[in-house]
Amino acid sequence: MPARPYQDVAAQAALLQESAEELYENAPVAYLSTLPDGTIVRVNETFLRWTGHARDDLVGRKRFHDLLPPGTRIYYETHYAPLLQIQGSVREIAAELLRADGTRLPVLLNSTLVRDEDGAPQIVRTTAFDASERRSYERELLRARTDAESRARAALALTHIDDGVLLVDEQERIQLLNPAAEAIADVEASRALGRRPAEAIAWWDAIAARIPVGPAAARPAPEVVAVSRSGREQWLSIVGIEAAGSVVYTLRDVTAEHRLEQMRADVVTVVSHELRTPLTGAYGAAATLLDRGDELRDDQRRQLLEMVFAQTARLTEIVDQILLASRLDTGNEVLRHDRFDATTIFELVLEAAPPDERPRLVVEAQAGGSVRADRDRLRQVVRNLVDNALKYSDGEVRIGLERRDTGVRYTVSDDGPGIPASEREQIFEKFYRLDPEQHGGTGGTGLGLYIARELVTRMNGRIGLLPRERGTTFFVDLPS
Repeated sequence: MPARPYQDVAAQAALLQESAEELYENAPVAYLSTLPDGTIVRVNETFLRWTGHARDDLVGRKRFHDLLPPGTRIYYETHYAPLLQIQGSVREIAAELLRADGTRLPVLLNSTLVRDEDGAPQIVRTTAFDASERRSYERELLRARTDAESRARAALALTHIDDGVLLVDEQERIQLLNPAAEAIADVEASRALGRRPAEAIAWWDAIAARIPVGPAAARPAPEVVAVSRSGREQWLSIVGIEAAGSVVYTLRDVTAEHRLEQMRADVVTVVSHELRTPLTGAYGAAATLLDRGDELRDDQRRQLLEMVFAQTARLTEIVDQILLASRLDTGNEVLRHDRFDATTIFELVLEAAPPDERPRLVVEAQAGGSVRADRDRLRQVVRNLVDNALKYSDGEVRIGLERRDTGVRYTVSDDGPGIPASEREQIFEKFYRLDPEQHGGTGGTGLGLYIARELVTRMNGRIGLLPRERGTTFFVDLPS
């Protein structure tokens, strides 16, 4: 006999009742119900399983805030509970629950306040979601963001540092080079990435065998090598550090430091040689006068005295040049800017010239004309140019003066061998000499033209060379 409809409904209701209870107890979220004062009146199995508490220890014996660590409890009492009273519900609040063993369980809380017909608080129903994985995810996300920010800062630093950085992977392909490396290697990143260093950088093959490469722990010392770039010599300090199968090369342009070191060596070489020569002559002449002065004729004694005088004068000139160059470098040399007749410089230069050389000097000057400069320093400039011309030529040395729109131009010309075009920019550098080994018999400190350029610049003028097929013509332009 078929069941009656009301019996089916009752059976289904019983099944639903059982299913609802099972769902409550084993739900994927924790449930608990509390009285308005926080006393726990009901918890599901999920809550007990997550926290390790026993039901009998909680229901009717503890209040909800007893399961909260100090920080969460303060927040619960000052914010969470008042907000629940005002709004009737609270959603997605991050908190922590104390497990039975004292450890903490990160959760997200949602609470609803149930009121009776008169509006009085009756019960609070709370659900808790396990946020352990979410917290772990947030930590990983934070770590990833921190790593990304760190890499971004590193990339920013690589962009702005002066040292070149070149990363070559296991396949010996360029994977990274910063702007400094682009400038040093004279190559654009877009053309270098993915290529071998020797394919992208013109001079790499020539120095590759000399580059020290090793682990960071060993700290290989950089090697200083010379490379040719755009027709000029460039000095690089380079080293490679192995890292995870790749090699990070650091490149530093030390051309300026190399030139400074070379200049220091030149100072020692030039000054020691230039000082030794007159010192030897003066010492020898003085020693002869002391040992054999009574045996010598008057003309011989005078000749030796003249040698002592000439050599000590040369020593004084060398020391004066070195001291003046030092004052110019440090900005301690103060120049006057007086206006005077430009032709008076010739008289001063002719008086200072060696008597036996004066017949070779020819003055070609226009009448009149004024110049604004330091008279003594301008005399020194023109005299330096005249001395160079006398030293490097055997014929006439012509000293000229001509008026120009904004001032005057002095010229010093000779018919000597001239200055090679490749060296015309270098002759004004400190300690530079066309004949450094003095094969042609001409000495000098290499400071004369450097001092001349610095003095002229400080007198608001300019100095340079005029083009000639043979011989040399220096010009000095100064304002009136």
